[in-house]
Amino acid sequence: MSLLAASTRAPRRILATELCGLYSQRRTASTGKMAPSQRWKERAKRPVALGPEREAALTRKQTEKVDIAQRVKSLPDLTPQERAIECRTTTQAAADMTREQANFLAFWRMNMEDGMSPLQSARSCLEWLSPLTLDDVYGLTFILRNKGSVGCAKTGRQLVSLCAELGHAEATIQVVASALRQDATKPGVMASRTAVMALDRLRKVSSTGNVRALVMEANVARNARQVDRAATLYQKALDVMSTDDGTQSGDKYSKIKDELSSPWIELAYLYHTQGQYVAALKAYQAGTERDDPMAYFNLARLDLYMAGNQHTHDWLYNITKAAASGYYKAAHELGEYYANSATNPSIPQQSFLDKLADFGAFLYKQNVNLNPKANIAHHDAFANTPELRIKLAHQWLLTARKNYYLPADITLAELYLQKFIYPEGTLSKPLDPYGHSTDEDRIDNPLYSPDKAQVVLTEVLTACLKIAEAKSISTTNAEYLHLARPWSLHAEVLEAVEGDELLQQLKDSAEMIADAAGIDIYSTPELPKGIPHLGFLRYHKGTRGEGLKEKEEE
Repeated sequence: MSLLAASTRAPRRILATELCGLYSQRRTASTGKMAPSQRWKERAKRPVALGPEREAALTRKQTEKVDIAQRVKSLPDLTPQERAIECRTTTQAAADMTREQANFLAFWRMNMEDGMSPLQSARSCLEWLSPLTLDDVYGLTFILRNKGSVGCAKTGRQLVSLCAELGHAEATIQVVASALRQDATKPGVMASRTAVMALDRLRKVSSTGNVRALVMEANVARNARQVDRAATLYQKALDVMSTDDGTQSGDKYSKIKDELSSPWIELAYLYHTQGQYVAALKAYQAGTERDDPMAYFNLARLDLYMAGNQHTHDWLYNITKAAASGYYKAAHELGEYYANSATNPSIPQQSFLDKLADFGAFLYKQNVNLNPKANIAHHDAFANTPELRIKLAHQWLLTARKNYYLPADITLAELYLQKFIYPEGTLSKPLDPYGHSTDEDRIDNPLYSPDKAQVVLTEVLTACLKIAEAKSISTTNAEYLHLARPWSLHAEVLEAVEGDELLQQLKDSAEMIADAAGIDIYSTPELPKGIPHLGFLRYHKGTRGEGLKEKEEE
């Protein structure tokens, strides 16, 4: 055995291959010839020389397409039906397209049929179809995904990826966001080539100071458990917004107000999960400086948690600010608070001279506390009795109901069916629609109305049926939103109630209340405008003839 084989203990065939390769390299170096394994690399670097006929054909085709594009600009606009045929989409989608968008879609598909790649075709169309912009193409994706068929929705998603590759900032953010959502159910998506390339483009966008890109990059870091990096990026986004409002000239999507344009929400959530409650409070306060209702609402919840679930002046101030801005969850919680909390102790009557003396002391007081958080309880003068307090609760619950928030309907039904109210804990008492309570502190409920309860219960059951039906038969997001109206008018509210488990809970709660009060659920003219009328829905399961609101048998 040779010394080389003995020292390495490798099979002889491997050593023979290495020796042959070494000999081949020496021979190539001595003769000046290239090894066969390297030839394809050098050949790829050389420009491909086309034959005269092939080059002439390509030039002719290029000229023809430019001529077609010029002729299209001079043609009269097509009808939606004709445009739908040319673009291979639905009439509804074609009607929403601009002329440039329709031309882009038709030429983009034609180029790919001629052998162009999707990216090359998109670049060519953007060159030929001036004044078409990348923003127009990205806007086309919304039309295809929301108004088109299943095939059009797939085309829309493909165009989003192409817009991201061509440098559109918002498209890049959405591609990364989609990959991040998929990674939650399919681990490893963020490690795919498409996601890695999109993330690299996202970093370039965020380096320009784009707040939405910074927040999305921080979300990716948080998903990868890089907490310090995520906090740094969120803080950087906050610093950018401290100098301006975070918008960029020429980027209309930077003006969108959602979670990506609210870095304080994400930063506070990150601190909250780490147990850093004081830092979370400071992050929420940065949002309250911009009058963000979500920041006020989350700050109120954090105040409640840190106070041991005790309602404080800070909690009442922040939750009222959020509810007054129309935030449905805050209005619902505030309504429940007023329905269950006791009024402040009554102040003894004062004589005129005593009031005058107190007023004089106030004028000469050196340090007057004008902080609204300290004085928030002063409005209790308008709800200083259980009857007035329950009416205030009713108004806040109606605010949440006007946003089609279904849990507020359930609370309203309970409020309408309590025969009595109490100085404290009205909604925490067992439902008493028939007035069987013998508590000494009971007070007649001024809002007691089985008719109104029947209306809100019908609204809840109708919503559960319509949303479940829309989810089961819709083939596109646009169709789903259309069938789920009016609860889809506020997308955030629909997302809060559309889960199968929550819909079932709402349905069960409505039926349980209806059975307890003997209420049949059926459509009436008193239903709010826009609520579908489905006719008779359900008989109550109590004793027939003893219910509070029974439909007369025909």
